This record gives sequence, structure tokens and C-alpha cells, in this order.
Amino acid sequence: MGETAFDHGIDARQLRDLSAPLVRHQRLDAPDWDRRTALLDGHMRVAELQPGMRLRLAEVRDRFGLTSRAELPAGLKIALVIDGAARVRYGADEVHLGPEANATGVVVSLPRATTFARLGRAGGFERTLTLGLSPHWLARHGQGDILDAAPDDMPRLRHWTPSPGLLTLAAQLFAPERLARDDAAHHLQLSGLAMAMAGEALAVARPTMPLPERLEASHSAPVDRRLARLMAMVDDGQARGATQDDLARRLGMSLSNLQRRFRAQQGESLGRFLRRHHLTLARDALIREGASVEAAAALAGYTRAPNFATAFKREFGLTPSECRAGASASA
Repeated sequence: MGETAFDHGIDARQLRDLSAPLVRHQRLDAPDWDRRTALLDGHMRVAELQPGMRLRLAEVRDRFGLTSRAELPAGLKIALVIDGAARVRYGADEVHLGPEANATGVVVSLPRATTFARLGRAGGFERTLTLGLSPHWLARHGQGDILDAAPDDMPRLRHWTPSPGLLTLAAQLFAPERLARDDAAHHLQLSGLAMAMAGEALAVARPTMPLPERLEASHSAPVDRRLARLMAMVDDGQARGATQDDLARRLGMSLSNLQRRFRAQQGESLGRFLRRHHLTLARDALIREGASVEAAAALAGYTRAPNFATAFKREFGLTPSECRAGASASA
């Protein structure tokens, strides 16, 4: 899986580039910011460790008091602040995190896309780990019912105190010699920490209903095996280049039935999901492999570069050429 990282001064374009796999419709604002100067000092990286599992490491100091607003997709969000302080808002729920706050970590179940805000302060410092688990990842690991734990379809937020062992592992990742690494061993360390975070946080996020009621609920909402097969096709590349009609035929379904069931389970349209997935593959190829814009367009399923560029900018806020140039400049 891929990884994107920036060190030292992090400007708006780099921050949007890093955030693109995690959030949508990001807006950045800060007092006295001239929109050209770097917003943050420090180090930030995002690693996709498995399909649907993304880990962000941030060790940053805020220059201006950045307010970042965005939309979080459905899934489970796990945040851990091991030094400094962070003030964030999930929907209408605001939480302060850090060793001196009420909680070091938070686990948020999002049954549907939800607004998010990071409310910074000038000179503020934070050393944070944020893990995102998609509905697909949760379903593959038998945890899909966690997103059903909020019957009002609203975010469900629970404070979380990580184990001492997990905090020790997390702190070790921020050692200077480890921050500079980007090899197979480092990815294994990130994966191990992410799975440990997921294990502890999932225990906190489990539905609180008694076991008999949970079993009854699980039987009343069986896994949609055709959608699970669709997601497997997406993961292994079989869906690349296929139209929605093609996918429906392969699954033995009508297109309207597939679209309806997909939206009901994932909270977004199938077309939107596939477009974002393939554009993200293209973006990763531009950043990490130095692919040409034409090759990235083909990877995303576009035969005309202008159409690809329009869709890419709508999704990520910058053109493919700008994305590729930014990656080359930071290499």
C-alpha cells in the first residue's frame, strides 16, 4: 500500500494533498494567513495499510491557528493524541484531546458522512495518530454492526484511554530515525500499531446492547454477499475499467438493484464510490510512482486527459499536473 509524507513547513496544497484520502470538501482558514505561507511546521504522513485502513501521523506546530473544516466519510475514526493538545469537532460533538485534557483518545462511529472541524490555535503543538476504518474494512473483519450502534444515524463518540503498551508503541513511531524511514519494516511497524489501535478501539466502540439482542440484530441484518463480492472485485482490480452495468451483470443483479443496495449499505452512490476509488489510484500513482498524467488518466479509466483533469480537480482541489509537480518538489 502507499504512503504520502511531508516534512518541515506544510503549506495549504500539501495539507490538502495529504488530507484527500481521508476527507472531502476541505476548507482551510486561519487569522493573518496570507494563503501562501506554510500553515504548519513539522511532519505529517498518511499511509494506506490495507484497503479501507488509513493511518495518519502528525507532529506539527500551528503557525496561525488553523481551522480546517471537511466532510468525513462513513466509518470508524480513531484519534490518539500522545503529546500536546487537539480540539476537534465531529458533527455537533466537540472534544479536547491530549495528556492534559479529559481524554487521550476518542473513537467515533459514523453511520454516514459527517462534518468535521479541527480547531487550532497559533503556537499549538500536537503529536497525533488518526486511524480511519471504512465500512468495507469493518464488514470484512466482522465488525460492520459497529456502525449500526447509533439508531439515530448520528455520530457516536466514545472517549478512550489507550493501554500503556499501545502508548509506548505509538511514541516510538515518532522517534526521528523512524520518522525518516519508508521501507518494508517501517510499514510492518505501522501496520502492527494500526491493528493494535483498531483492536482496543473496537472493544470500546462495540454496541452496548445485551448479547442476545446483538445476536438477534445480527441475524436480522445478514451480510450482503453480493456487495461483499463487489468490494472484493474493487480491491483486487477486477472492477477497473468496468461500467456499472458490467458489474451488475457479473454479480447477477439488475443495475437498479445494485445501485439501491449499495447506497443503502455505503451511504453514497456506486458511481461516486467507483469514481473516487479510481481517482485515488491515479493520485497515488502520480505521487508515489511518478506516473505521467496520461498513464494516471488511463488508470482511472479516462480516455481523454481533459476529462480526467476536470474530475481530478473536483475531487482533490488541484490538477493532476499540480499534484505530480508537488510530489516531485517534496521528493
